[in-house]
Amino acid sequence: MTVLGSGKLSIGNNFHSGTGCQIITSFHNYDLGNAIPYDDSFITKNVTIGNNVWIGNNVIILGGTIIGDGAIIQAGSVVCGDEIPALGIAGGHPAKVFKYRNKEHYNNLASHGKFH
Repeated sequence: MTVLGSGKLSIGNNFHSGTGCQIITSFHNYDLGNAIPYDDSFITKNVTIGNNVWIGNNVIILGGTIIGDGAIIQAGSVVCGDEIPALGIAGGHPAKVFKYRNKEHYNNLASHGKFH
């Protein structure tokens, strides 16, 4: 995993990620800068990743993203500053939730300390 930028990154317990993942927390100032296509200043946004999150191979997570507890991000996805809710399974570019984990089963496993 590669982490780029000066934004704050918070990662919860039992985090798993595949290979080739990137988290990018700073962006070139393309909109209100002093030059085009962009200037030397940056826009910085934090990333928060909850507990028990699983990120597939080659996922890109951009600043401003919040990924809730137990969420799964499908391989090859780009999470563009959105909030992925707890237990959400998301994929694509931009990543969108297409399914949810079974909440009762997840909570049962968590209450019995069944972590990998």
